[in-house]
Amino acid sequence: MNNLTSNIIKYLIILTAVAFFFFPIWWMFITSMKPQLEVMYYPPKFLPPEITFKYYFDSLHWEAGHSIKNSFIITSVTTVVATILGCMAGYSFARYNIGGFHLPFWVLSIRMMPPVAAIIPLFMLMLKLKLIDTHLAIMITHLLVTLPFAVWMMRGFFIEMPVEIEEAATIDGCSKWQILWRIALPLTAPGIAVTTLFCFIFSWNEFVFALVLSRKEVIPITISLTGGLSRSTADLALASIIPILIFSVVLNKYLVRGLTLGAIK
Repeated sequence: MNNLTSNIIKYLIILTAVAFFFFPIWWMFITSMKPQLEVMYYPPKFLPPEITFKYYFDSLHWEAGHSIKNSFIITSVTTVVATILGCMAGYSFARYNIGGFHLPFWVLSIRMMPPVAAIIPLFMLMLKLKLIDTHLAIMITHLLVTLPFAVWMMRGFFIEMPVEIEEAATIDGCSKWQILWRIALPLTAPGIAVTTLFCFIFSWNEFVFALVLSRKEVIPITISLTGGLSRSTADLALASIIPILIFSVVLNKYLVRGLTLGAIK
């Protein structure tokens, strides 16, 4: 009897937690299905009047579609550059001990600084370079946050890789570039997947830098979502989740291995 009671309590707590976390997503979904006049109805309706996606197409006007395109451009370039440079720098730190202990720690210390602390100097710099309201300005600021994280993550993954494998490849005649390309990168693919996903999520969801450095031309989706409570806002909010879900599903087979890489000796 005690076991039954404890199981019931446990499952009730789990169901409450699931409902608590998924209710905002459900609320966005039903709001996106309502006509604009029903969004602010009181008492609110917890079921959509009809299942239709016509409002999504209505919401994808020029401004909304433009913001989604801007987010894709900024996030894609930031993620690719951060991952490539992170792999190269992380491998150099792990295998050639460049800078000893202090340089990798200095790279990580950049990530420790709150991004908002650098927003005024960055704004003044971008204003001086005439890069305000450009993709490049937001990409550079995103790289200042994602690149140190990618370098530190990839350094840890490369350190956990047995060096004897690379020594055997050297004996077989592989160059340093071939060892990196044919051995090190494939063996750390789960770690690369985790690093890529984290960089993608940060750049896609980043708000402060985009708010300060954008005006009209390069407004990303996170800024477009600040337009208040409306059906189109709910449509955009749901649309903003889709790329992260797709990216997570594509990299799913690597994520668990990447997150636990090096945890078991």
